[in-house]
Amino acid sequence: MFGRKRDVKKIYKTTDGLFSGRDDIKKPRPVAVVDQRRDDGALALVKLHKQKGKKSGIYVEGVVLKPSKHKALTEDSIVENSVRLGKKMKDGHAPIFERDLKPTKDKLTRKEYSKVKKGIRGNTAAQKTKYKAKMKKWHRHFKT
Repeated sequence: MFGRKRDVKKIYKTTDGLFSGRDDIKKPRPVAVVDQRRDDGALALVKLHKQKGKKSGIYVEGVVLKPSKHKALTEDSIVENSVRLGKKMKDGHAPIFERDLKPTKDKLTRKEYSKVKKGIRGNTAAQKTKYKAKMKKWHRHFKT
């Protein structure tokens, strides 16, 4: 990338209202960057959730982020297995950029990032194909 810093693996803070387009929702939400477009720097994010009381299903198996290793987290956290590519606006959707998020000076380790990337792709061949097509479209700005 020419002069643009890479944000992949970084952990940021935001609110749940960012994704739904509602400014009145102020619940703080840690997110991790799993991919970044080279041309405009748009980010693909995964949400981080507190582990307490959560059952598996929509979370990446085998990934628990501990607050002792990550200063941005307050409790043991798990990673959602769906990727957020944009934010909802009144007139459609818009990409998420670093300026929409608050930095935390924290990032995923190489091993954690690898497990997260494998987990968000899915378990079956159909899920992996669907994820690959979705990310290919995102990298091309959803243009055919």
